[in-house]
Amino acid sequence: MSLNFIIVIPALNPDEKLIQLLTSIRSTVNEIPIIIINDGSSNEYLRIFEQAKQYDCIVKNHKTNKGKGVAIKTAIKYIQKKFPSIDSLITVDSDGQHTVLDIVGCMETARKNPEALVLGTRTFGRNIPLRSKFGNIVTRNILKMTTGIALEDTQTGLRIIPRTFFDDLLLLEGDRYEFETNMLIATRESEVPVVSHPISTIYINGNKSSHFKVFSDSVRIYSVFFKYIISSILAFIIDISVYAILVRILFPIGFFAIYLSSFFARVISALFNYTLNKRFVFRNNSHLSMFKYFSLAIMQIILSSFFIHFLSFLFSTQATVLLKIIIDSMLFLVSYFIQKKIIFKG
Repeated sequence: MSLNFIIVIPALNPDEKLIQLLTSIRSTVNEIPIIIINDGSSNEYLRIFEQAKQYDCIVKNHKTNKGKGVAIKTAIKYIQKKFPSIDSLITVDSDGQHTVLDIVGCMETARKNPEALVLGTRTFGRNIPLRSKFGNIVTRNILKMTTGIALEDTQTGLRIIPRTFFDDLLLLEGDRYEFETNMLIATRESEVPVVSHPISTIYINGNKSSHFKVFSDSVRIYSVFFKYIISSILAFIIDISVYAILVRILFPIGFFAIYLSSFFARVISALFNYTLNKRFVFRNNSHLSMFKYFSLAIMQIILSSFFIHFLSFLFSTQATVLLKIIIDSMLFLVSYFIQKKIIFKG
């Protein structure tokens, strides 16, 4: 299938490797439009962008560094306005990690899968910088656990994005590297297929030119999972605290104090947890999500109680607290998957 492509290169303080990349592209696919986003580079690097214009590139400037996610969105908006005939956008890193042969290979895969998000997928062997290898392994496993999306390379910068995905990406959260992870998650909700194409694994000088900030960018990438854990911990604290207060107040009524305290404590903590998950973790506005959420909560209570009772009877043990910790930990992971995939899917 014939597709019209455009290359987008987000760049922050690029060096001569960007010019080398442009030289290779123009010697191979000379007709393809190229947009370079200067994401707030220092003045000393402006000469690189001036050189880039000699390769018939469009340079769009951010006055300050806004992040890779914003850079890609800037390019998408410009393409929607100025390039109505473009079918797919190709994101390429400016630091020399992507070869023209790999770009062309991904283009061929995109022609066979015009509606898909095509990922240039690297192989992570022994000679990969530790932070890159570790980051990809963690992201890959969290993504699979939370969304069911199984990918070998979740952090690749070489991607071909179909035009049909543009509008959804403009609404997507994330200004920096987390945008790329959120893009993968969004493919499920937007029903965009994901196709991988093998590419070379290139890290120059141990990937020292990367602008990835290990701590802050990792926090952004894993923020959804982190926020879910925090909301669950806070809900647990509220659950225990409310129970402790109510059981003292209702103690005079006798045995039923335990059940009433447990019920109201769970209702209050569940409402708190639901509100946080809806507004700050998964950010979903579906009116059906509350019904789904509390249906899930009821199922968790039933399953937890059943397995605690069953296992304590099976093993003739009174260590129900330990059993509850183990069972509820497993239910925690299952609950996250269900909330992400079904309840707060949107």
